Amino acid sequence: MSFNFVKKLDFESEFFDLYKLSESAYGAIAKEDSMMGSNAGFIDIGDYLIIIDTTLTAKAAEDLKQASLQYTQKEPNFVVITHYHMDHIIGNSIFDKSTQIITSDRTLTNIRTESKKSFDQFKDFDPDKIADLEESLKTETIEEKILDIQNDLRFLKGVRSVKFLREPNLTFKNGCIIHGDKKSVHLQSFKKAHTDGDVMVYIPEEKVLFAGDLLFANRDPWIGSGDPEGWVSVNDELMKLDFKITVPGHGDLASKKTFSLESKYIKELIELVKNKINIGEDSTQIKREDFSKELQSWNSICFGWNINFLAELLKKS
Repeated sequence: MSFNFVKKLDFESEFFDLYKLSESAYGAIAKEDSMMGSNAGFIDIGDYLIIIDTTLTAKAAEDLKQASLQYTQKEPNFVVITHYHMDHIIGNSIFDKSTQIITSDRTLTNIRTESKKSFDQFKDFDPDKIADLEESLKTETIEEKILDIQNDLRFLKGVRSVKFLREPNLTFKNGCIIHGDKKSVHLQSFKKAHTDGDVMVYIPEEKVLFAGDLLFANRDPWIGSGDPEGWVSVNDELMKLDFKITVPGHGDLASKKTFSLESKYIKELIELVKNKINIGEDSTQIKREDFSKELQSWNSICFGWNINFLAELLKKS
């Protein structure tokens, strides 16, 4: 989707394309198959510069920091973390203590438990096995397995690009506002959606929303870390906000309609899995063609994961 008020900037990075979204907001949209891992951005609110998410690798985070300095002539005062997944937090450690890292209280709890556990596992992974994974890509022919291996390699290399995982040092419960001398940025947390404690970043004056992984634009969202039905409710709440453009956690710049499509996907997938369970069939037989036409072209590694997650969840309910 194109937005006539958005300007693509001439910033060179192997990880992302940079866009000026409004007077104060910039979106860094990850290049496909790069080590960026997720989208990010930054907001210049006058006397404060805010970075949003720090990606999967130190190098991508360094590029993001350099872009923010180049276009604002400021060092970052705050980093906002939208949730605990590794592809949004690995670059935290490139920012020194003069940059405050802020997130929701529940996301900090998840970073100290879930993220720390994953970080340690990836750090301890045998380097020889990384080479084995890379070698296996040369002969693997099953698309789903290829995507799994590529994903594992991205995360292994991302974690190994830093020495430690820096935790946020400021938290809020439900929401807070960062007031600059030019603009104000609103942060709001949600209990159960993509994860427990997702944070959205909103600039009301400019009608710009950074959604984190509350939005996967035109691709399968990963629903296995949260509450799928709760996520649909959160999307309903987000669509009541007055915004004209969204930076999703994954995918291209998006409009309000994209939230509706994501909710439609989640609801349809729940029903498809329920129907398979009710008639005693294997839910892994669900195909893209079973969805509404406008969802059939979506594609990501999360498709099979989502089906398996929902099958286990619904069998327990």
